[in-house]
Amino acid sequence: MAVPGHVGSDYERLRPEFKVIPNPYDPAQPVMIVPAIRCDAALIHALAATPDGTLLLDHMEDDALLAQASRVVIASAERIVTRDELGRAGEGVVLEGIHVTAVVELPRGAHPTFVRGLYAVDAAHLSEYVVAARDDEAFRDYLARYVHGPKDHAAYLALLT
Repeated sequence: MAVPGHVGSDYERLRPEFKVIPNPYDPAQPVMIVPAIRCDAALIHALAATPDGTLLLDHMEDDALLAQASRVVIASAERIVTRDELGRAGEGVVLEGIHVTAVVELPRGAHPTFVRGLYAVDAAHLSEYVVAARDDEAFRDYLARYVHGPKDHAAYLALLT
């Protein structure tokens, strides 16, 4: 991808895989090109999904690009719907199921972050996470309580009330 704004920055020194070339549309203007990122796996959360993994994604996020750049894509979705229902589920970016390895229905699966129009960021929970992450023992306790402890997602959500 061409990234003209970074020519002359420390990227040239720090990232040898980034190259500066003459802009093919204006050879007097140099442009930096960077190689594509290829992720091993992406975990994304969708507004809705069909059983074949076609996703309706928030248009304000880059999840579709992340999915297309990843070898494996695991998606959770607020709900599983038919293809017709997906078209009526709201505004967003549709990512075809060919890019998705697996999909699971998981309401409130983006917690403690948000799903636009459905639920807000849980700022108190994120603050708890940030505080816990400052100390190894506190972080182990956080993981035991919220990650390793609950038997499933419903049990995790029950901890939040």
